[in-house]
Amino acid sequence: MQGESLVMLLVVLYASAFLAGFNENLVNMALMSIMGEYGVDSVAAQWLVTGYMIVATIVVMCMAFMYRRFKLRPLYFAAAAFTLVGSVMGLFATSFELLMAARLVQAAGSGIFIPLMMNTVMVVVPKHKLGTFLSIGGCMITFGPALAPTVCGALVTSAGWHSVFAVPLAAMAVLALMALFAVKNMGFSPAHLDIPSTVLSAAFLCALSLGLVELTIDIPLAVGSLAVAVVTAALFVLRQLRCEHPLIDLTPMKSRAFWPSVVLTTIAMMGSFSMSVLLPLYLEGGTGLTAFAAGLLMLVPVLANAGTTLLGGRIMDARGEWPLLPAGFAAIAAGFALMAALAPTLSLPAAFVAALLIMGGTGFIFSPSQTAGLRTLPAEMNPFGVAISTTFVQIAACIGPSLYTGIMSTAQAGVLAAGAGEALATAQGFSVAMVVAACIAAAGCALALVYSRAAVKRDAKRAGSM
Repeated sequence: MQGESLVMLLVVLYASAFLAGFNENLVNMALMSIMGEYGVDSVAAQWLVTGYMIVATIVVMCMAFMYRRFKLRPLYFAAAAFTLVGSVMGLFATSFELLMAARLVQAAGSGIFIPLMMNTVMVVVPKHKLGTFLSIGGCMITFGPALAPTVCGALVTSAGWHSVFAVPLAAMAVLALMALFAVKNMGFSPAHLDIPSTVLSAAFLCALSLGLVELTIDIPLAVGSLAVAVVTAALFVLRQLRCEHPLIDLTPMKSRAFWPSVVLTTIAMMGSFSMSVLLPLYLEGGTGLTAFAAGLLMLVPVLANAGTTLLGGRIMDARGEWPLLPAGFAAIAAGFALMAALAPTLSLPAAFVAALLIMGGTGFIFSPSQTAGLRTLPAEMNPFGVAISTTFVQIAACIGPSLYTGIMSTAQAGVLAAGAGEALATAQGFSVAMVVAACIAAAGCALALVYSRAAVKRDAKRAGSM
């Protein structure tokens, strides 16, 4: 496949990955409205995001099997069907339970689209251009959820929260029509789906998310859930190592050049996904902005994220990991620290600058760190490397919002109990969550420093032996 047919295929796959990312944050700006309409609190409402991520993660983990077992075209249209059905369900949802079901159906489509795009790029793009093309894909994956607050905020303010589901419904219909001509069959090899591994992964993700949400609310429940998560994770890993047909081949994780890149991506995306949930709650509940105004405030950081994602891919191809990755994490840590310090003042300029640093820094981390790890793997390990990398991105999307929402809710409740107003309590709770985020980002910066310097030495050694 080459020429115009390749360009059209990549356009459709990139656009579908953008839509998958957009759907991740589809309801974030509507959470306050949903909480009011259905009478649920923020912990329950965030399951519309976390539940979505759990299902998407499970599907992503199965993609190493599905990408080898099924051809490109049926996989694409299966994802399109899930997206269309879920969007229709959400558009006409009459209860919180039906809305949750709609989000879970949508998630199945997103779980297919993102690794499908990455695997296809790995196959059709020359290795020396991999950083640039993966950065375009990364831009789509991050630009989608980053743009969603602006678009959906306007829709929630002007037409009500149900209207946000009209966007993926219309976009998916157009992309499906384009795919009829652009998406051709490629890839197919014998593969087996290990059902026990799938069940273990689902149990792990549900237990981990529940444990993190309840960590500062119900300690016994949290400890029990996290214990289940540890046990199921250990059983999952043991089964992958001993099973004849593992759900995910963990061989890439034995590579010192690969596994740190997965950790770096996970840390960066924990912060990014959490900001997309917590920042709208702070801006609407703390500073009193409308959903539309909050979305507008986030627009420039969104554009900065898109720009640094593309720039990061070019820098990665030209210069490698150093000093790109440490610089990106330094910006993220600084942004969270600024947000933690000034959130109680309800300062909109401070929130804007902090969001700019966090989103811009994330763009320098996401695709470059994935590229840094994936390009070290042999071709036969690519599907498993992509599956591992995208799985941990989705795990970050589960862990981040669950952890930080729990911290924010607990701190907020404590301030309210002391007699403070709702706006100040929201701001104080948000500030406490940002302190934790800043500490985790600082740890990421330290790891990025060590990893990128090791990469420089590894590349120099390879060049000297040629």
